[in-house]
Amino acid sequence: MRVAEMVSIADAFTVLNALLGFSAILAAFEGELELAYVLVVLGVLADGLDGIVARRFGSKWLIGDFLDIMADTVTFGVAPSVLMYITFREGLGEPDLGLSVMAGRVLIFAVGALVISLGVLRLARFCYESETDESGMYFTGLPIPATALLVVTMLLMGWPGLVVAVFTVISTILMVSDLKYPKARGWPRNVTGVLGLLLVVTVLMGEDWEWLAEFMMYLTFSASILYQYLGPFVKGSPVEELVEEAIEE
Repeated sequence: MRVAEMVSIADAFTVLNALLGFSAILAAFEGELELAYVLVVLGVLADGLDGIVARRFGSKWLIGDFLDIMADTVTFGVAPSVLMYITFREGLGEPDLGLSVMAGRVLIFAVGALVISLGVLRLARFCYESETDESGMYFTGLPIPATALLVVTMLLMGWPGLVVAVFTVISTILMVSDLKYPKARGWPRNVTGVLGLLLVVTVLMGEDWEWLAEFMMYLTFSASILYQYLGPFVKGSPVEELVEEAIEE
């Protein structure tokens, strides 16, 4: 069977997601760190679009989930880890708790390695559970795009390496937890998409709109934190009805 016959329109967005992750890594090596961060955010948006298109048009040969985990590994596992290392390879910023540059590099390398290692495990479990999940309402463990979005918003805001490392480690542990996170569909998905798009646009608009870009960074970061720490409590609460209604749309 030809490869072209195995993919659908939705799968094209998944491939785009992988290309955005690859481009983010190249941009970081070229010293265009802000562009690299934005490309990862675009990857999050592409990841959301492939789900929307898949639900509308379907994936012919059911290879969408396999493509998804491979693309997500690049864009939400490898790319954020590389961006963190390149950002902090000359120092962690203040506070650094007296750590040398080399010690800081080792720390960030370890955090990045944790993101990739547990991210791969998280994605493998997702691929397995997508075949057995009957409700399709929740993720088991924090989705890896949420971790990537949190990391790049902190990097965009210029937070010191130690703070980024702490938040990233917590998010990474949540990825392999048994907590249930609601899938973003309906209005929650639309709100997330708008936030991500506005973040990208305002950052690319330049210094004249720096104040608005900074506002969008904090807003996106706050939304990510709320999802990470309050998302598991949606299940079994009155808010669950809203999630169910959004999924039915």
